[in-house]
Amino acid sequence: MTVTVGALVAAVAGSATGQTPPSTVVGQTGNLLPNGGFDVGDRSTHPADWAVDGNVGGTAIIATAANIASGKGSLRITNVSGGTVTVTSPRAVAVPGKTYTVTAKVKGASGTLPILALVFTSFENTVLDTRAVSPTFSTAFQTVTVQGVAPERTANVSVRISATPTEVGQSYWDDVWLSEAHIRRQVLAVGKLVLESRRGVPGHAHQPWLAVDGPSSSEEHGEIWSIAVAHGGSWKLVAELSGYGHTHVTAGLNDFDLRLVLAPGERLDLPETVGVYGPAGYADLTARWHRYERGFVLPRPTRVRPVLCNSWESTFFDVRHDDQVALAKRTHDLGVELFVVDDGWFADRADDAGGLGDWRTDPAKLPHGLAALADEVHALGMRFGLWVEPEAVTPDSDLFRAHPDRVMRWPDRDPAAVRHSYGLDFGRTDVRDWAFGTLDRLVREGRVDFLKWDLNRSLTDTTGAGQFHHEAGFRSVVDRLRAAHPDLWLETCASGGGRADLASLSRFELSWPSDNTDALERLSIQEGYALVHSPLTMSCWVTDSPGYLSHRPVPLRFRFHVAMTGLLGIGGTIGRWPAGERAEAAGYVARYKEIRDTVQLGHRYRLGSARHDERFAVCCVAADGAQVALFVFARTVRQDGGDPPVRLRGLDPHARYRDVDSGTAYGGAFLMRHGLRPLLRGDYASALFVLERV
Repeated sequence: MTVTVGALVAAVAGSATGQTPPSTVVGQTGNLLPNGGFDVGDRSTHPADWAVDGNVGGTAIIATAANIASGKGSLRITNVSGGTVTVTSPRAVAVPGKTYTVTAKVKGASGTLPILALVFTSFENTVLDTRAVSPTFSTAFQTVTVQGVAPERTANVSVRISATPTEVGQSYWDDVWLSEAHIRRQVLAVGKLVLESRRGVPGHAHQPWLAVDGPSSSEEHGEIWSIAVAHGGSWKLVAELSGYGHTHVTAGLNDFDLRLVLAPGERLDLPETVGVYGPAGYADLTARWHRYERGFVLPRPTRVRPVLCNSWESTFFDVRHDDQVALAKRTHDLGVELFVVDDGWFADRADDAGGLGDWRTDPAKLPHGLAALADEVHALGMRFGLWVEPEAVTPDSDLFRAHPDRVMRWPDRDPAAVRHSYGLDFGRTDVRDWAFGTLDRLVREGRVDFLKWDLNRSLTDTTGAGQFHHEAGFRSVVDRLRAAHPDLWLETCASGGGRADLASLSRFELSWPSDNTDALERLSIQEGYALVHSPLTMSCWVTDSPGYLSHRPVPLRFRFHVAMTGLLGIGGTIGRWPAGERAEAAGYVARYKEIRDTVQLGHRYRLGSARHDERFAVCCVAADGAQVALFVFARTVRQDGGDPPVRLRGLDPHARYRDVDSGTAYGGAFLMRHGLRPLLRGDYASALFVLERV
């Protein structure tokens, strides 16, 4: 058997009985580092939250106009002859046996480039293994990748950039990133596979989901047993293979540092777990999970989600009334229906170092107030949305100065700041009342239709019981807010996909799977997310090319087609797009609206995989079978590869289907057995076919 873990994992190995053991599929997420790039900090020394050893003066943050608004910069390392410089990231929790991959951008100005490494350490902080690469010198930014499997006894993994006396020269580093929501299968050996989060949120290392299958299981064949923990806090999944070949799986609340004392007659409600059995492969399992979510979990399960624009990658923290109105008008012309103002709209928020907790409109940025901006958006016929992070507070805030006791902290030490903020304790009644009152006021006075609820830190300054009570308090605030504003829509986000569990999805119409918006990388992220979760929740943006994270130039067509396989959104600097691209984008939005019922509410089939196939497809079939949307993707097209057929699935073999663009009609059996042969050319190639049953 193998195990697939939510980053989804699967496993296979020999057992003591000679039987083939199970494999697991697990759902894995990331970025495991608190920042995909380097914090600007004071813009003159080493990156915030990273440790610098050796020649500290040899490091500096370079903040350019392109990235200064995002609070990130490039790290410059200068090493002189005979010197050493080592820059080490914060440690991330790691799981033995799991594969970790780090990518980074680097370019050289002179000399030899430093070494990029993954370092695995034990609970005693002993280095267990190091995987490293020496980049080839280049004066242009190149992507460097290091991958390694965490050995036994691994507790943490960190990223290290080091220049020894042999790496002399000057280099620039940017965008250190660990990927998120990929599918991984591994053999389940005799013993236990433990997947967990101790961070107070589901986290980025794994999704709280696991499947166990047999050796012959595939996309269309084999029995699969899967389970998910419906909990927005710390969780634990254990798959155990006995020496006799028996597999046992337990799932639920994480018991680490957990002590809950009940008074006589007191009730304790533990997180629900959900099991789904698929007798006919992973395609069947996905269909069952999607039906379950739409039938029993999601709010407004029959309502299509709007096309949205989010301001983040367009303006970052520099939110100005006139700029936001101009952006709203441009995206309205593209066909956008919901305009969301992201981080940066409130007072003392020039970067991520301040502002959280007080939630007052910045009069310098929005001199007419939030409601005036909402009115201008509403006048365009669009809904108005707003970003909030209610569970965090920055030290330099009125809320923290007045109520320092409201943050999570250990009794013998100061609270730990993560991304310059402390975690508010939603286990307290006064904190919950404050949170509801603040959000209720923002929604009412700001005429807000949509909230993007974010959390950019772990909640680790408390016990397991404290985390448990916080998660219950979080759910109660959301429930209270939804009851007070039944027309309000919500999106869950936790530095990307860190809170995409079933309990949270039951309260949020949308989920943000990852902060990584690079179209190529999004294909595997979205494949992993949609293995279990309905595309009705999967928010996907079209952003600029090259992107601010990957710096990879990708055609607009490819970017739109990737985002159109989920909930289409736009998050780029639209004002800088050429007129021709804006007209092209409007065409894609219009086409998406023609197929979004099929994409969001229909059946979804994986034709190949973004993880290991150069050419693959996503086939969406309407719930009533009347429409088909086929998205075909190729990372690159090789001259000797030909144009292989794409065989559709989920069609009626006795029906006929007409291509709405060419008018050509096909039989359902022909499309499923022979298939279509899309002519793709070049790199990042894609095609969309829309078929209607006739």
